This record gives sequence, C-alpha cells and structure tokens, in this order.
Amino acid sequence: MHPGKNTLLNGTLYVLALVGTCVAQLKDLHALEYACRPLLMLILSSWFFFNSRRVGDRFTLLIQAGLFFSLIGDVALMFTHVDNFNFIVGLGAFFLAQLCYAFAFIQNMAAVSALEGLLPASLITVGIGTYFFFFTWDLLPHVEEGLGLPVIAYLSALAFMGMAAAFRFRRTYPNSFWMVMAGALLLMASGSLLTLERFRLPMSWAPLWSMVGYGAAQALIAAGALTHVLDPDNLRKREALST
Repeated sequence: MHPGKNTLLNGTLYVLALVGTCVAQLKDLHALEYACRPLLMLILSSWFFFNSRRVGDRFTLLIQAGLFFSLIGDVALMFTHVDNFNFIVGLGAFFLAQLCYAFAFIQNMAAVSALEGLLPASLITVGIGTYFFFFTWDLLPHVEEGLGLPVIAYLSALAFMGMAAAFRFRRTYPNSFWMVMAGALLLMASGSLLTLERFRLPMSWAPLWSMVGYGAAQALIAAGALTHVLDPDNLRKREALST
C-alpha cells in the first residue's frame, strides 16, 4: 500500500503532530509549533488526496481547497505573536476554508432532489443560526476596532458551513453524515472558543482545547468526506454513469 493511503500511518503522524502542537502552545515553544502545526493539514490533505484521487470530482476538490486554506490559517496564527495582523490573515484563510467545506456539502445536497430529512436538518440549522447570532451579538462590543468585520465574516462562514453540513441529512450515507456533522460542530466550537478567548474572556486552557477540537474536527470532516466518495454504492453509481 502506498504510504500516503495508509490510514494507520497517517493517523499516527497526525496525532503526533497535534500533540506536538498542543505541547508547544502550553510551553510557549514557538520552534516546536512551527515544526508541528503545519504538518496537521499537510498530512491530512495528503492522506485525503491519495485515497480520493481515483474518484476525484468537484466535491473532493472543494474539500482539498478547504484543507489548503486551513493550512494557510494555521501558519498565519502561528505568527500572531510577531504581528497581530497575522490574526486577520488567519481569520481570512479560515473564512475561505469554511466556504469551501460549505460548497462541498451543498454539492452533496444538489445531487439528491428528495425532501426526506428536511425537518431535522432545518431544526439543526435554526439551532446553529440562533447560537451564532447571540454569540456574535455578545462578542462584538469587545472586539478591537477594525476587527469587527473580519470576525463577523469568519463566524458567519462557520455558521454557514455547519448549516450546509446539517442539510446533508438523508442526502448522503449515514456514516458520512454523522462524521462530517460531528466535525462541523467541533469546528464551530473550536472557532467560538478561539474568538471568545481572544476578545471576550481570556482563559489559560482555551488555546489547548481549541486546538484539540480543531484537530479532531478537521480529521472527522476529511474522513467523513472520504467515506462519502468511497462508499460502495456511490462507486457503483459512478461506474454505471461512466459506461
């Protein structure tokens, strides 16, 4: 098996990179963070690419793009201690990442015209929208001047991504839906904690839990997306359409 496709190998490397990043943030070891944090998305993106390339389509390209912009966001946030402007760059990169994920999920929705599962998806969407409305409303008075718009855009993209993930209910395979939905919820929680700690309520443990949630979220989204494209039923449909 190609090393890039080996889930155990790449999963182990991913966990080691995540642990290294968390230790670096706890101990304020910038050199260790520079070495470990970029590896997270590089490992995940490589694993996703090598496993999905034979069925590559717009959906997989959008997931890859989301992982790429997440890598840019990670790199930018590593250097906020050098220049605070890098925080805005990081938010912008994560904004684009969430849009890529959202459009990938919408691609799933567009492929299924049935309305089954619309009510549960709508309820989840209302919950996500309500949470982010009040969270943003409470956060904005504490945001530094000039950062209001980037923060609103970032949180809106997070909410949009979560809503798009919810509407995959009954429009994809159950394992894929639940993995991606769990990843989306963790990513929203991580993003909320990131901005809450930065602007509203400084907490010494917040960066650690935000990073752990972020790492788990990205892995779940990538794995759930891969489960969707590699499902045997989906592969048989592709083969039938190509003949």
